[in-house]
Amino acid sequence: MKVAFQGEPGAYSHEAAQRYADYLANTADLGLDVKGIAVVPCRTFREVFRRVEAGEADLGVLPIENSLTGSIHEAYDLLLEFSLPIVGEVFQPIEHKLLGLPGSSVEELQHVYSHPQALWQCERFLSALSAEQHAFYDTAGAAKWVAERQDPTRAAIAGKLAAQLYGLEILHEHIADYEHNVTRFLLLASEDFEALAQARSRGSTRRWKTSLVIELPHVPGALYRALGIFATHNLNLTKLESRPLRTELWRYRFYLDFEGHLRDPATKQALQELEAYAQSVRVLGSYPQGS
Repeated sequence: MKVAFQGEPGAYSHEAAQRYADYLANTADLGLDVKGIAVVPCRTFREVFRRVEAGEADLGVLPIENSLTGSIHEAYDLLLEFSLPIVGEVFQPIEHKLLGLPGSSVEELQHVYSHPQALWQCERFLSALSAEQHAFYDTAGAAKWVAERQDPTRAAIAGKLAAQLYGLEILHEHIADYEHNVTRFLLLASEDFEALAQARSRGSTRRWKTSLVIELPHVPGALYRALGIFATHNLNLTKLESRPLRTELWRYRFYLDFEGHLRDPATKQALQELEAYAQSVRVLGSYPQGS
């Protein structure tokens, strides 16, 4: 199974892709035959969408929110721009490590490289070092760059998989400021893959989640009325995100995640009522809840 993600091999998106492949391979009730993955590294999120859309990858892995830094707005905007359905989600622990050349030490470091978010999430640890910090486009890309330079005064902040792939040594573990750091990744696929996954899921007892994007009338209480529909049908909302329309000043569309599948009677009724009230409703996907 070819999986596209933003970043170099060894990125946290790569770890999430492997986690999802393992889930598919060990989930008998989905009936999908998965024997590992072939990675398709991409420079940008947009390229991930394009690779899947063009059939160059079976799945795309997209980070959508982090437990420390919140939502990734570019990802939300691309979900609407493209028409790739969401077929799964993965909650990937982010375990930042300081990686250097074998035999190097923390004491001799002069430069540390990583993605800006990783540098920020390890601020307390880095402030105790005398090394200069350098922003990089990707954590695994930073690890690869350090490995290529072969300079013991340089190190990267990345994960264990990056250390393994690029032959780096873990100089220090558990360097993040906060212990509980998790990124939620969405799995995007072609419509053919979605149809297969949905067909194989019938009869499964797995818990499901559905994602929508809606636009509402510009009247008092519009959002209150829309959300009340979910409460009336006892559907638990797990996420609400607003993004600007861009075509009108100070107007917004809303992304919603809730527990339930499109084929559930309560979900069908709620969507019928929502479609009668909202200006537009688009279903982004129904998929097994991650863990």
